[in-house]
Amino acid sequence: MKSLSHTILIAIAIMIVACSQGTHQQQLVQVDSLLSMFQRDSAYRAFKQIDRDELNNDDGMYYDVLKVDLSQSAVPADSFHFEIPRDSLLMQCLKYYDSQHDSRMQLYCYLYLGKIYTETLHNNHEASIWLKKAEELATTVNDLRLAYQTYEALATLNYYSDNKDLAMDYSYKTLACAQKSGNSHMTTYACNHLVVLYLERDEQDSVQKYNALSMSILNNMIPKDQSYALGNLGTIYLANNKVDSAKHYFERAIAAYPHPFSIHRLAEVYYVQGNHKEADSLWNKALQGANLRDKVLFYNSIYGRKYQGHDFEGATEAADQLLILKDSLVQQMQTAEVQEIQLKYDKEVEHRKLDRFIRWALLVALALISMIAGVVIYHIRKRNKARERIMRDQVLINDYKLQIEQLEHSGKDVTKEVKSLQKKIDTLQLEQTEKLSEGRALYQRIVAGESAVTWSKDNIVKFVDYYRVVNLPFMLQIEQDYTKLSPGNRFFLILQEMGMSDQQMTHILGVSDGALRTTRSRLRQKRTAAITKQPRKQ
Repeated sequence: MKSLSHTILIAIAIMIVACSQGTHQQQLVQVDSLLSMFQRDSAYRAFKQIDRDELNNDDGMYYDVLKVDLSQSAVPADSFHFEIPRDSLLMQCLKYYDSQHDSRMQLYCYLYLGKIYTETLHNNHEASIWLKKAEELATTVNDLRLAYQTYEALATLNYYSDNKDLAMDYSYKTLACAQKSGNSHMTTYACNHLVVLYLERDEQDSVQKYNALSMSILNNMIPKDQSYALGNLGTIYLANNKVDSAKHYFERAIAAYPHPFSIHRLAEVYYVQGNHKEADSLWNKALQGANLRDKVLFYNSIYGRKYQGHDFEGATEAADQLLILKDSLVQQMQTAEVQEIQLKYDKEVEHRKLDRFIRWALLVALALISMIAGVVIYHIRKRNKARERIMRDQVLINDYKLQIEQLEHSGKDVTKEVKSLQKKIDTLQLEQTEKLSEGRALYQRIVAGESAVTWSKDNIVKFVDYYRVVNLPFMLQIEQDYTKLSPGNRFFLILQEMGMSDQQMTHILGVSDGALRTTRSRLRQKRTAAITKQPRKQ
């Protein structure tokens, strides 16, 4: 019983750990799925609910890769604190996934190493090495999002490396991936890549073709994503000095969703067109809705535009604001780091409290199990002792009855001795009647032909205990011939011993003839097995 308690305790602990680990794994998969659907805001919110310190090694590596992915996206980069550079962190993850032969996560690491070297470290040579490794794996890993991003990253790398023909090839691969996935977001941006390249070639038919394809699927996107796509297209036209077209798409982007970035870009259009008053009004509006990092980008652009437009007073004002904001951005990142340290400490305190609670809960559970086990053992022992006492009393009764028979056949005057033995028999039988009154009543009901279908297990046990008084030799015999008989099996054998027919037994037990035959066959097998195990007499 002690080992049973320990087993239950261990099972409880394993269940707690397994549930915890299962929850973390599900959270990480959820973030990955949201990223696959380009729902980055939702993915970011779900990701922030996960505590890195609670993860095992495998989940921790998964967490780090997703963290790098999110930090490269539209969510505020200063929301993440990295103790080591992101490329170094990815190299650690890659080493682990190499050892695990996890192709998908290897591809994930190759891709984001390439993106970091392209977009952040501006090392195109190193970027090309990692992205070509990603391209090789993308053909074997069944993940359209990562394949799409790999071809997109290679298109971008070749574009900025002035390999325009290769950029075109990869842009078409990007579009093929997007169309295969059926994802509107991916298809729109793949078309925009092709618009950029065909604008530079001044191939207006192709520009219109992919522009029209991009516009045709906008209605399948939510307003915020529509705004991003239209703003991206406006940026493409602005970069190619197509100011009127850029203005058109920025106005459509703001109408879909007033994102500060699109408002800022429209302000640039107005400034280029010479409408400086409207441009300043739009810049103020964009700055009001922007986060700190975007404000830095906006003021940097404002400074450049005004300096080029010989508005040196406006450029100086923008430069001053830019310096203040950069200091604020550094301070914000330091504040975020300090906050993260404090939150981490608070989580550790809560974790320790939870550990203590779990330990106490387990101790209480163990104590309860021990108490229950003790009560069960006490009742089992009490019942066994009562059963043994009944059997001893019955043996004595049988012995006294035998002595009376022998005295009566002796031919002597044994009245006194017989009375003494009969008194002992009456005393023992009275005790048995008191102890076995319920069993005796149940026995009488069976003799009267009643059914036992509604009987509880306790009723059957009381019937069996009483039958020891009725036919002790038979009960001793079945305990010798069988091992580990259930109360139901004993009840079945007793009914047979009482001479019940099959029809009577099916009525009493509430079973079919087939079930009766099956039970009888199983009991024969048990008896055969028990007899076989008995040691032979030498």
